[in-house]
Formats: sequence, structure tokens, C-alpha cells
Amino acid sequence: MTDFLVGNEAGAQRRSRVLARLREVGVLSVADLARELGVSHMTVRRDLQRLETTGQVRTVHGGVGLAVGDRSGLSGMSRDRAGPRRLARRAAELVNGHDTVALDAGPAAYELARVLLDDSTGSVITHSMPVMQLIAERGADTAGPRLVALGGELTGNRQALVGPTTLDVLAGLRARTFFLDAAAVDVRGTYACSTAEARVARGLMEIADEVVLLAPAAAFIASAPALVTTLDRLTAVVTDASPPACVVSVLDDAGVALHVAG
Repeated sequence: MTDFLVGNEAGAQRRSRVLARLREVGVLSVADLARELGVSHMTVRRDLQRLETTGQVRTVHGGVGLAVGDRSGLSGMSRDRAGPRRLARRAAELVNGHDTVALDAGPAAYELARVLLDDSTGSVITHSMPVMQLIAERGADTAGPRLVALGGELTGNRQALVGPTTLDVLAGLRARTFFLDAAAVDVRGTYACSTAEARVARGLMEIADEVVLLAPAAAFIASAPALVTTLDRLTAVVTDASPPACVVSVLDDAGVALHVAG
């Protein structure tokens, strides 16, 4: 009996740790959880099955995420969702209801996906696991955008699928608009958190007729290492506050439309 209770207590502690980590990063793979918890893949799957049965998590292809609740706790995503929500509502006005759009990985793109669930019957191409999970939860029998999920290696704080597989799939796709969610922006261009994410973002730009930058005010004071593109490659910028004057000047010279939400 004592051994049984000890086993149950250990399992409860593991499941609590799983939930805590998902609140931090949004989505994790079975392999990641097994490595972090120091247990077998089978043990992790049993814990996830238990958590899914109680409605706390939802398993998706390649990983597991929180089934309900606020996913704004994703690492790299601001806990203040007001700015990204304003951005999303303004950006959604640029989308025709039947358009095929591509969404980057990031907080503003995630909020845009939430808006499109109710306002779009087109298609969404994305490499963002949180966006995939959000759309998948709506269900195939419910009105809303059709999901085109890109494969690849799950990596990065933004829980993006990246790598050669992702880039290969992009070659056969086309989108009306790509919404680029930059980690940082300055007069030289937009930046991603890693070179792998930057490559996928450039690939998504290549398949899109238009490129719209989603840029919360915080992006203009942030720093990220991997250059994605110069500002003159953009069609429009949607932000929740006026960008620095030097950035506005570059956008004006390049003929890039500026939309300030709210």
C-alpha cells in the first residue's frame, strides 16, 4: 500500500510539472518531457493520457499543449495581450473572408488566428504549433478557416516548426497575405529569434502576394539576432503605437502602408 501511495504521489508531481511547463512554453513534445522529467516516453504518455482524460491538456501531432485557458504565457509572448489583440483586430480588416493567409509564429499572429476563427472561411498556412492547436480545437465540422500545417522540427521559444522539411513543403503553396510577427524591428529590417525561424519566415514571404508586418510597440525596442527582411520588402505594417520617427521615415520612402490600431 505504501509503495502504491508513493507511486501515485510521484505521478501527481510529474503531472503538475507538465502543466507548469506547458504554461511557460505552450507546447512540448513527448521526448522533451521525458528528458526533463527523467522518465520513459511510455510514462510520459500515461501521464498525458491522464491529463487529457481530465480535460487539462490536448495532444496534437508532434506534442501536447494546454487544452483550455490563457495561452498568452507562451515564452516570448507578452502576458499583456491588449496590444496584440488590438493589432489582430486591425490586421483582420486586411483579410478577405475567403483568403488564404500565412501566419508567422508569435503573440500577434496567435491573436490574429483567434479573430480569424470567427471571421474567415479561407485557409491558414502556419508553422506555429499554438496556432495549429487553436484552429484544430475548433473542429472540422465547425465553420472557420481550413488549417494547412507545416511540418518540421519543433524548436524555439515561439514553438515554431522549422528546418528543411518545413521549407520543402512551402515550395508547393501560395498565400494571399503573409502576416509576419517580428521579434524585433529597427530601421534595417525585421528580426527573428533564430536563423532557422528567419529562413521559414523568408520562405513564407516568397509564397505570398503581400507581406504585412505585425509589430506591437515592444518590437521597436526589442532585440533579436536573425535578420528576416528589410522594411522595403513589406506591403504594410500594423502596430498599436506610432513607430519611431526613423522607422516611419523608411516606411514612407518605401511606400509601405502604416496602420496604427486603436
